[in-house]
Amino acid sequence: MRPTTAASTLALLSTTQAALPLLSIAKRDSNLQYTPNAILRRDGGTVETNIFDILSYSTGGAYYANVTVGTPPQDQVVILDTGSSDLYFDASTAQACESTGPYSCRGGTFEPKNSSTYFIVDPAPAFNTSFGDGSTAMGPFSEDVVGIGNVLIQNVQFGVAEKVNSTTGYAIGLMGLGYSENEAVQQHFYPNMPEVLRDTGVINSRLYSVYLNDVGAYTGTILFGGIDTTKYTGEIATLDLLPDINTGVVDQFIQTVTGLAYNNSGKATNLFYGGSPNVQAYTSTDVALPVLLDTGSSAWSVPTSYYDKFIAPQFTFVDPQSGLCACSHQNDDTSLILEFGAKLNITVPIREFVVPVYNSSSNEPYIVNGQSQCAFMIVPAQPTGQGFQTLGDAILRSMYIVFDLDQGQVSLAQAKVNGSSSPNVVTVSAGPSGIANAISTSYSAAPVNTNSIAPAVQNATASFSVSTAQSTIGSATGVGAVPADAQVSGGASGTASSSGSKSSGSSSKGAAAGLVVPGADFSGVWVVGVSVAMAALGAGLVL
Repeated sequence: MRPTTAASTLALLSTTQAALPLLSIAKRDSNLQYTPNAILRRDGGTVETNIFDILSYSTGGAYYANVTVGTPPQDQVVILDTGSSDLYFDASTAQACESTGPYSCRGGTFEPKNSSTYFIVDPAPAFNTSFGDGSTAMGPFSEDVVGIGNVLIQNVQFGVAEKVNSTTGYAIGLMGLGYSENEAVQQHFYPNMPEVLRDTGVINSRLYSVYLNDVGAYTGTILFGGIDTTKYTGEIATLDLLPDINTGVVDQFIQTVTGLAYNNSGKATNLFYGGSPNVQAYTSTDVALPVLLDTGSSAWSVPTSYYDKFIAPQFTFVDPQSGLCACSHQNDDTSLILEFGAKLNITVPIREFVVPVYNSSSNEPYIVNGQSQCAFMIVPAQPTGQGFQTLGDAILRSMYIVFDLDQGQVSLAQAKVNGSSSPNVVTVSAGPSGIANAISTSYSAAPVNTNSIAPAVQNATASFSVSTAQSTIGSATGVGAVPADAQVSGGASGTASSSGSKSSGSSSKGAAAGLVVPGADFSGVWVVGVSVAMAALGAGLVL
């Protein structure tokens, strides 16, 4: 994931139906962004809160949300990550949180002693997670009150990072939104946030929608339990998630890029096409690229062979050593068209994957020869044996994505970026026909996914209860939603960080793992921040 600066408001408003959870996503550049509505009215069964993108926390930034934990509430900033599953906060006593510098804590820390409702479920080192870039977090698993939007939920389990080591960026808490099967537990899995919201009756199923919005926009949203039909254009299509290449179980958000075209000034050229939309995509003879849809990564990593053959020849202005280019290329009349699951095309303008770089010390744009420098957010990756690569925010910004964990499917559409329409949120009921029942037009359904799907946690010990917060959590808008130490000067959006895939007790943490631009020296950004991280994180096409 990656950081930027602004956020917009998300409110859980009372209606006659249950409220759905919705998170608003925001970016931080005031020059290129617009101000969305401060309060968005939700249909029944939704909850909404702001999320924002911070460029100076890591290379490429990441998407974050303001939440609270404890009684009385302690403000926290967490990375929103579909590529991992745990919720954790950095402890105020962690050595990294008591220091300053590029690897210190940012966005708030948690002091358990100051919460009257804090309870340790399993002492340290029960929570012990590692990331593809070598970053680690360790401590106890605990329970407390967690606030999001207008909702306070009691007895939510999370990790407390008493020891945190971030190797390539600031240490920041994280809210994993993936299947709970991938949690960094040694014994018992626990309901993570999508399951907690389902178990409390706030939403009907493990389903949420992601709308990151344009790279220059202040806010986007994550809506739990529903779909906002104003956030996309054209048809929305449901596709099966691919099962794990080894276990055959659907437990990650893996889809297929079955074709790719390059559009320059209205003239499109096919780069590759005809890939398989199913497990055949894992084979070395198939042209399709299995990808992990991961908000915890800022870049799209592709196999080196694909990068050299299809990407590099189209974007010759990118420095092959640093991965940088002049930000003026954001204005080129160029785009990529990705075909997903042999069913739906998504157009991605160049401005979404050419994003500014900021000096982590001054929060000023990185300038070479009088030109602001941007990072090219499509990066080559070496094989890792996991059968897929990571498709991060550089591409996801152009997509409206409905993650349906219960059905093992995703529904995709072209995002309507920078829209001004009033939200139209529809609640999705549980079951295989939930989306079809919620959307009456421009919807392409899919048969039931016949693969085994990772279930929700059974026999959870915690007993949840929900109440309404006295005031909306994360209600600030624009730059005011971003921590003061993260606000940058000028520029547009972000640069490259990467997240990873499932391994034992690992998660993506793309934002916190992203390379923070060191002083005025940007040498090695491509190697350290992208290539090495991607190789370690399982982004290669190996089969």
